[in-house]
Amino acid sequence: MERSCVTALREHWDEANARVLQRKAQLDAMLGDSQRYEARRRDADAWLTRMETRLAAMTPPGHTADVLEMQLREQKSFHAEVHQYKHQIELFGQLTQRLIAVYRNDDTTRIKRATESINHRYNELNNSIVARGKALHSAVSSLQNFDRSLERFVAWLSEAESLLDAAERDPHLLKVG
Repeated sequence: MERSCVTALREHWDEANARVLQRKAQLDAMLGDSQRYEARRRDADAWLTRMETRLAAMTPPGHTADVLEMQLREQKSFHAEVHQYKHQIELFGQLTQRLIAVYRNDDTTRIKRATESINHRYNELNNSIVARGKALHSAVSSLQNFDRSLERFVAWLSEAESLLDAAERDPHLLKVG
C-alpha cells in the first residue's frame, strides 16, 4: 500500500513537474518574443521621431523657383525614404498579430495599443508629407502663373511705352477723331 501511495505521489509529482517545465518554456518563449517586439517597437519609435523632427524642421514653401526646386527634390527624397520604411511597419504589424494569436490567453492590449500608436504616427507622417508635397506643387504653380502674368504685364507695358514714344514724336496720334 505504501508503495502505491509513493508511486501515485511520484506520478503526481512528475505530472506537476512536466506542467511547470512546459509553462517555464512558454514563459521563456514569451520573454524572447516580448524582447524582440520591444526592440522593434523602439526602433520604429526612434525612426518615426527622427522623421517627424525632420519634417517639422522643413521650411515653408519658398517664393523663388530655385528654392522651390530644391524643396521639391528634398520632398521627393524624403517621401521615398518614408515609403521604403513602410515594409518595416508592415512587418511590425505582422509580428503583433502573431503575438496576439500565439498568446491569445494572455493580455495583449498593451502591444495592440503600442502598434496602433506606431501605425497612427506613420500614417500621420505620410499624410503630412503628401500635404507638404501638394503645398510645394501649389507654390510652383502660383509662381508659374505669376511669371505668365508678369510677362503679359511687361508686354503690355512695353506696348504702352512704344505708343507713348510714338505719341511724343507725333502728338496727333493721341487726338480722338
